[in-house]
Amino acid sequence: MSNTKLIKLGRKGQIVIPKALRDSIGVKEGNLLLVTVESGQLLITTPERYAEATRGLLKGLWGRNPEEVESYLKEQRESWD
Repeated sequence: MSNTKLIKLGRKGQIVIPKALRDSIGVKEGNLLLVTVESGQLLITTPERYAEATRGLLKGLWGRNPEEVESYLKEQRESWD
């Protein structure tokens, strides 16, 4: 279930996140938030939740084991010459 609120953008581009929304994601004054633009939308989350959501996305990109990774790196380094 989403918790949606209408907020007003301030003169200096600032926004106030209503208490109900802050409570729903567990943040309070002084916490750091990560703001991302994705598909024309602002996404606001905590750095910890972002790390959790993106953990493992690159797993296996360069190989499935250390030997494959080393082989990939060797090929890339050789291409620089």
